[in-house]
Amino acid sequence: MKLPLYGLHKAHQKYEQLRSIARDVTAESLSGSYQDHAHIKLLGIDNEALKASAVWHDMECSRPKAEWSWQEVAKVYRKSFPKRFELSIWYGGTLCGLSYGRPSAGKTRMRIELIEGAPRSGNPLGPRRVVPITIMNATAYAGILGAKELRIMRPAKPLISYYESLDFEYVPSTGAEHFPDYLYKVLRQPV
Repeated sequence: MKLPLYGLHKAHQKYEQLRSIARDVTAESLSGSYQDHAHIKLLGIDNEALKASAVWHDMECSRPKAEWSWQEVAKVYRKSFPKRFELSIWYGGTLCGLSYGRPSAGKTRMRIELIEGAPRSGNPLGPRRVVPITIMNATAYAGILGAKELRIMRPAKPLISYYESLDFEYVPSTGAEHFPDYLYKVLRQPV
């Protein structure tokens, strides 16, 4: 069933408010993890973030590069997924990471479907801070929605062991298109 335009607009507003709360919670928790937390800003993915990400394709990079256009992805996620997870990570005025995801239909799982950090040469957070910050934020948003599991979908093969070091468990694809490789972590429920 499609929502009427007014209902869809209200849904977008509601979930943007929840994403904002999750970003605020994550920003508060960064103070316990990073001494330079005051320089880290967590925002949604707006046109400024999309413009800043466009230069990543031309930068030297030692890790696998994304095979998608953030500009094109943003159009799809903004239009089709009001409950989406989205995050841009900034250090001062420098964009350091972007990610999109969405909850499962029953909101029992939160899926990080796309994640990319700026190439090392242009990333003041370095190669090992974008993913943990993204996971912290996705976990906070998942908790707000009541999800019990966090997934990283279609991970780049060279990064699987890194995600496993962050307590994710790898599940290989069965080969079916609707069942891709993913990693998952069961989320602790509040007591």
